[in-house]
Amino acid sequence: MTELRPYQAACVAELRAAYAAGHRAPLLALPTGGGKTHVFSSIAAGAQAKGKRVLVLVHRRELVRQAAAKLAEAGVHHGIIAAGFLAEPAAPVQVASVQTLARRAVPAADLVVIDEAHHARAAQWRAVLEALPKAKLLGVTATPARLDGKGLGIEAGGLFDALVVGPGIAELTREGFLSPARCFAPAQRLDLSGVRTRGGDYAAGDLEQVMAPSITGDAVAEYRQRADHLPALAFCVSVAHAQAVAEAFRAAGYRARAVHGGLSMAERDAAIGGLATGAVEVLASCDLVSEGLDVPAVGAVILLRPTKSLVLHMQQVGRGLRPAAGKRELTMLDHVGNTLAHGLPDAERRWTLAGGEQAAAGDKRKPAAPVWHCECGCINPSVLRACAACGEARPGAREIEMVPGVLAEITAARLERARRMSYREMLRARLSEAELRAFAKGRGYHHRWVQHRLCEQERPALSGAPGCGPGKRGSWPTCRSFVG
Repeated sequence: MTELRPYQAACVAELRAAYAAGHRAPLLALPTGGGKTHVFSSIAAGAQAKGKRVLVLVHRRELVRQAAAKLAEAGVHHGIIAAGFLAEPAAPVQVASVQTLARRAVPAADLVVIDEAHHARAAQWRAVLEALPKAKLLGVTATPARLDGKGLGIEAGGLFDALVVGPGIAELTREGFLSPARCFAPAQRLDLSGVRTRGGDYAAGDLEQVMAPSITGDAVAEYRQRADHLPALAFCVSVAHAQAVAEAFRAAGYRARAVHGGLSMAERDAAIGGLATGAVEVLASCDLVSEGLDVPAVGAVILLRPTKSLVLHMQQVGRGLRPAAGKRELTMLDHVGNTLAHGLPDAERRWTLAGGEQAAAGDKRKPAAPVWHCECGCINPSVLRACAACGEARPGAREIEMVPGVLAEITAARLERARRMSYREMLRARLSEAELRAFAKGRGYHHRWVQHRLCEQERPALSGAPGCGPGKRGSWPTCRSFVG
């Protein structure tokens, strides 16, 4: 039986205390690679020893295998309810695919473990759980919020009534349980002002139109420079995009494959397994391996899919945080600026059942206003149809100009140094968007000040033009690019 790490044992104790206090459905938040499966396997073993029946619900075939393997390590006799697996209905613990169980009779259970619990509000999950109204629940996830950021607690329409939070990514990295991450991102985010939002995230159809082929070429060049031949996951917008990315890497001499839901199980298993064996160097995915992939050898993640969802971003990055022999760090190649929007992987995150991540006290950050880049270098709000600086008409709403450039590393030290700069030092430095945001946050500036400063950096002459200027320090900018 696998021995729990001290923090995992502490999580088990907190969960048991939650049940003892009268809670029916606690939720455990523990980063990807922190050992959530070990924790619930330990609890399942304890329940089995007391003669209780346990049902473990998962939503991907890969998760079925992982849960079954960890239960076996914990010495738990179990069966599997999923297509392609031999059933053992008499086993007191069952690992079940929620899709399979939705079409079959739900077995009796005293405890239901919900893996990747941020999906648990979906209709299929609820149908299964409604068949077990008296069972206790245990949710586990790295990101205790829905993909749209809404909460998982009862007060938010969810299932859970208590939250147990384990150590964060920073602490697990310091202890050697996770790999450190180095992130490289463009100085500025992509212009996605013409992309519609559906379900709290960018509409996939619109994203597919704006992901120009040039970004794939950049992805190949950056991978060659910063992560050459490391096992890598590339997260793409669509099946066609994933196939194009894989083809671009193959054309550059790399062993690359695309993986998506349209492949057979055997093809998917071979593609994913190839990352561990070296048969595949770059695996381009369309919404398939954001969760459930357990390949510690992954040394790079290539972000080619913009997302508004912190949950999706953290799930994708988490695929590469597990440590492995000979692996020094994870290299993040963020071509779409998701890190600029959501922060570094080891940033402190204060989760709440009511609504996802809770901002720290006094943090008044607001989402950046939608903008578009003119060829003259000026950044304009999406409401303007012509550039405020040069008068050129705005490009098509769903077109995007890929600006030549390279990715620069984002580190906590750089952001802290920017935050502590004097105003004069800031004016002399050419800071990235992330650094400007850190500087503005430290001084309590309005969130649109950052875009005004970016405009000044790109076109200094504009600062002397009529109707354009910073006004008083920290006040609402008067630049025509932002007041429209």
